[in-house]
Amino acid sequence: MAVMSGSWTFVTCTAGDPLLAAFHGGIYWQAFAAQHEPLEVWQAALRGEHPYRLVVRLALAGDGAIAGGICYECYPRSGCGLLTYMVVAPGHRRSGLGEQLLRAALVELAGAPAVFGEIADDGERLARFLRWGARVVPGRYIQPALAPGLARDRTLVLVAWAALPQLPGVVVRRFVEELYAVTEGGPPDPECRYPVD
Repeated sequence: MAVMSGSWTFVTCTAGDPLLAAFHGGIYWQAFAAQHEPLEVWQAALRGEHPYRLVVRLALAGDGAIAGGICYECYPRSGCGLLTYMVVAPGHRRSGLGEQLLRAALVELAGAPAVFGEIADDGERLARFLRWGARVVPGRYIQPALAPGLARDRTLVLVAWAALPQLPGVVVRRFVEELYAVTEGGPPDPECRYPVD
């Protein structure tokens, strides 16, 4: 289904959608070349073959080019959401598209105890997400390996959008444990440190 908003048309991808492959091989790959998920993982998740729900939403410019996209997942045991990827094409940056994609995802994930995001602590990117209402989750976070042959990413900061003023540590622990169980089939990295209630 396509939805018009401002300068863009928003579409939600299915597993066989040619736009999904174009996004994955285009601006997504360029932005996340070092740590990217295989297209086959996305397609399997969109077919319902994984224990979480994946949504890939794209913004199309007037000429049909992909202006940006966001991927997010819903985890059933913890009830939490995870914003996995968000990228805006260079010609559409500083237009408000990134925040619009994020806000729409947060609306769809409303009701979750928390919506998490994994952000590179490069100063500018983290500051942008903090302006958009995220808060840094205290403790040490290590992203699980996204596919066989990929390494765990130890450079990311875990952020969260939560309804409660104080995010309970048990919510964070349940989510990270579920994320590792789904991605790697085991417990979290022993260096992961969670908030204590």
